[in-house]
Amino acid sequence: MKARGYNETVIRVVAAVALLWGAAYLVWRIGWTWRGANPVLYLALLAAELVGWVSLGFYAYLAWRRASCTPVQATVTRHVDVLVPTYDEPVAVLQATLLGCAAVRHPHTTWLLDDGRRPEMERLAHEMGVRYLTRPDNSHAKAGNINHALGHLEGELVAVLDADHVPLPDFLDELVGHFDDPEVALVQAPHEFSNLDSVQHIEGEVHEQSLFFRVICPGKERDGATFWCGSGTVLRRSALEDIGGVQTATIAEDFHTSIVLHSRGWKTRYVDETLLLGLAPHDLDSFLLQRSRWARGNLRVLWTRENPLWSPGLSLGQRLSYLGSLSHYFGGPQRLVMLAVLCATLLTGLLPLYGEPVMFAVLWAPWVVLSLLATKLLGRGHVGFTTATRFGWMTMGIYSGAVAGLFLPAVGGFKVTPKEGVDEAGIGVIRRLPLLAFGAAVLFSALVARVCAALGLAELAAMPRFALYVSIAIGVFELCVITGVLVSLGRHRQMRTNYRVQVDLAARVEGEVVRVTDLTVGGAGLLVDRPRAVGSVLPLELRVPDLQGNRRELHLRAAVRSAARAADGPVRLGVEFLRPSDEDSECLIEYSKVTLPARRHGRTELEGSGGHPATEHTGAAVGASGGAAANSDESGQGDSPRTPAA
Repeated sequence: MKARGYNETVIRVVAAVALLWGAAYLVWRIGWTWRGANPVLYLALLAAELVGWVSLGFYAYLAWRRASCTPVQATVTRHVDVLVPTYDEPVAVLQATLLGCAAVRHPHTTWLLDDGRRPEMERLAHEMGVRYLTRPDNSHAKAGNINHALGHLEGELVAVLDADHVPLPDFLDELVGHFDDPEVALVQAPHEFSNLDSVQHIEGEVHEQSLFFRVICPGKERDGATFWCGSGTVLRRSALEDIGGVQTATIAEDFHTSIVLHSRGWKTRYVDETLLLGLAPHDLDSFLLQRSRWARGNLRVLWTRENPLWSPGLSLGQRLSYLGSLSHYFGGPQRLVMLAVLCATLLTGLLPLYGEPVMFAVLWAPWVVLSLLATKLLGRGHVGFTTATRFGWMTMGIYSGAVAGLFLPAVGGFKVTPKEGVDEAGIGVIRRLPLLAFGAAVLFSALVARVCAALGLAELAAMPRFALYVSIAIGVFELCVITGVLVSLGRHRQMRTNYRVQVDLAARVEGEVVRVTDLTVGGAGLLVDRPRAVGSVLPLELRVPDLQGNRRELHLRAAVRSAARAADGPVRLGVEFLRPSDEDSECLIEYSKVTLPARRHGRTELEGSGGHPATEHTGAAVGASGGAAANSDESGQGDSPRTPAA
């Protein structure tokens, strides 16, 4: 997921010009546009514009130059305790993660830290051969769970994986070498995700966090300001003990702990390699819950002694990096204020600023264009104009609430992001984004009222002609953007709780060689010659490779849930596996969650080249059921690369 084709000099020149032009515009705004403007609207809009300029400044600083973030070859072997905290995640989710841990090559001990005190978790740990640990209460949530485990560990290093983050076989190999430097306390890897149909995915493997992990984090590495991102992290146990364990004063234990480590002089590192695959928030509710928790927890650090403004021991670069991360959340109230000012102007005729039209053409318009272009270029292919706007509007309400929460007593606790969920699409999106939907309704009403007034069909306070045209144009544009966001989310229908990974396998059904195009533990997509009735049950013989290249044979019963014939092509069946055995389920999970991702990301070399059952029996039949591609193990999926300073 490397950005290519971007000229670094051009990027920096555009960013610098944008900031200088924005500064000139703001000087004009402050000194020459207040006369005759409504004081409240003037100050509100000016504050929002200042936030936008500062945000771009922090973004440009973080993305200005990316440091080299490569693995370091370890000179000594260090034993690692791999901690997998869990509370209420499904067994299948934990099973995939533990299978991934078992495939990790570096010497380690895996611990399942069960805060749910569930018998099924203890059984799973026993079956998977990992250590099981629980505690009598859930104080301080995940942070308390990890701190409780620290007293039971003996390894020099501690790796932390979320319950749904499946490590690739060389996860530890690529990170532990940095600990040859005795001052390094933490090494972080980026988060990538296996469920490419999640609400936060944009196209292919590109998702809402791609910009952060592929551009912002390498920028933080430049200043030694990489922070713990909750999972995919290896820490030095003695460093955690030095600061009294994982910090518990906020629900953002990772962000808060990183500041304390840096203030004590410990170093952190970032490795820009895909080393684990998690589950992105599957539906809109889960996405908003997760982002709200991050925003509330991170911002709460501002009320602690570890506030980056005054926390002792931080370098200037580290302070700017942390403040840049926190500034991202102020984009929510900024959008809300600008929307409110626009609606108030359209309805009342009161203006937030006065100025000659030529000055808007010379200062305001270029600033808007340059800021958008700088945002695009600084993202180096990981963010686009529409993407940034889409997620900005989606998070406006929760980020505004989080900023408002800074001035209220801390409320709410740690809530685990659900690992399963469905989006039924439709009008329900309005319930999930009430502030955005309400804002769209008010803006639409204000535009209709103002247009009617301009046509003499309604009575509203008059506006200068230039202000009228500009306000209506901006209002129509923003309404189209917001409506597009609501419509796209309303059309995001996702009813499967498990993402079906794309594969290209051969299998056998009732003596017929068929092609398997997608697969999960619960079902598959098949291309067959002969149609089957929906509801019929088929025997399915399938052999899949493991990490060592050996093939494991599965005998499954599959119920046909859908059937459709392509024009002049084979029949596509969607089938559900009926009560697969525990062994078959484990094999399916291991193949789809561990083996296949490891191969696609070039993280393992499989030995052996044994054929599929279909090609062993009758290779000629394969062409009739999907062509020569069915002879390969799986179809290749290449890497493909918004949230500034999230």
